[in-house]
Amino acid sequence: MIDLSNKTVGVIGGKGKTGSQFARLFRKLGADVLVSDLRTRLSNEELISRSDIVVFSVPLHLSEEIIRAQVGNLKSGQIVLDVSSLKTKQVKMMNKGKAEVIGMHPLFGPTKRSFDGLTLILCPGNCRKLTSKGVGEIFKMVGMKVVEMSAEEHDKLMTVVQVVPHLKTILAGELLRHLGIHPDKSREISTPIYRLELDIIGRIFSQEGMLYSSIVAGNPNTKDLLKFLKKTVDSYLKEVETGNVKALDKRFSNVQKFLGKFSQNAFDESEQIINEMQKWMSKK
Repeated sequence: MIDLSNKTVGVIGGKGKTGSQFARLFRKLGADVLVSDLRTRLSNEELISRSDIVVFSVPLHLSEEIIRAQVGNLKSGQIVLDVSSLKTKQVKMMNKGKAEVIGMHPLFGPTKRSFDGLTLILCPGNCRKLTSKGVGEIFKMVGMKVVEMSAEEHDKLMTVVQVVPHLKTILAGELLRHLGIHPDKSREISTPIYRLELDIIGRIFSQEGMLYSSIVAGNPNTKDLLKFLKKTVDSYLKEVETGNVKALDKRFSNVQKFLGKFSQNAFDESEQIINEMQKWMSKK
């Protein structure tokens, strides 16, 4: 494992929610931590010159621009990490510098709770296996589950892990607005599952839209996904217009076969969630 007690970690964007979380974590692990941000005296350039490990923790829609501006300042012997929801372009940009490169994606938001069981994805760029292993061990030490994959594989998986769920939720919100049905009204007659869906809609729209817009627009696979969805929705429309229930049921059966045993496992797991949710609702 990398010994942080004699290392300086510089967090660019370290005043933000995610950046400050990682700054606290590295301090707790014994590193000297430097922070630069919009209103700090310390510049990004000076931070890089004084750091052994550099972390880019900046808004996703600005990440390429900020990395591009600083990549020439990165030095041999340094490790550079970035914290963002997309990896292909970010890792490719960092690879242009002299430092060892690892893209990171924490699959959790800023939290003051324990890191136990939370997942962190590492996407090594130009770096030694020893370095990526050492960085992974740092986060495993605080209880994180570390998963390693290429930047390209990451962004492909994020198509279904992030882009599809976010698009579905945003479109559901748009539909409520279009129909003029406020969630408070539909929640009065909601099933437990629908109430959970409403909570997810509210959860997404309680946060900054630019993050979700950047995840959807920035993923290199989104365009092909939307083309597929458009084609599929057009097919559904034709089947609904002609009342072709058998065709709709055939689609359902095809997916059912593909999912296999996962469906029953997911049903059982979601039943536990619903039971806990009902207990919580009964106390309100």
